Amino acid sequence: MAINLTCYSKICVSDLQDKIDALTKKHSEIFPDHYVLYKVRKPDEIQKEISNEFGLDPSSFFRIALVDKSLQVSTLNVADMLREELGKDSIIVLFEGESLI
Repeated sequence: MAINLTCYSKICVSDLQDKIDALTKKHSEIFPDHYVLYKVRKPDEIQKEISNEFGLDPSSFFRIALVDKSLQVSTLNVADMLREELGKDSIIVLFEGESLI
């Protein structure tokens, strides 16, 4: 069974997709063989409400699935990588869509 992360961001959809594409290329040893990054999309009202509960008003979101657990890069490491690459104030990462990590 896959482990899923949901990432909400203040960055607009097109800009965030560009950044995610660059991140995928930069870390090709991780993405997509071990973690799959799904396309960035605009959040609906329910997704906005979930993100707002954690203090972020999102312009975009995307999901990540851990599909190969053999790599020694934890979901916490991936969350830290995303915050470092995208800016810690512009993204939140939720484990299974519920718990802030």
